Amino acid sequence: MNIEDYERDRAEKKLLEKLHEAEEAVKDGNGWLTMDELKARVGE
Repeated sequence: MNIEDYERDRAEKKLLEKLHEAEEAVKDGNGWLTMDELKARVGE
């Protein structure tokens, strides 16, 4: 396996982990923000 394939596989695994975390947060009800919360987090 060359370095490009290794890095692509690693990035894919990281993305899948983040998607799984997001799915779990939504199931728990912790994954949603109101528009005001979102604006506060991005500094608007």
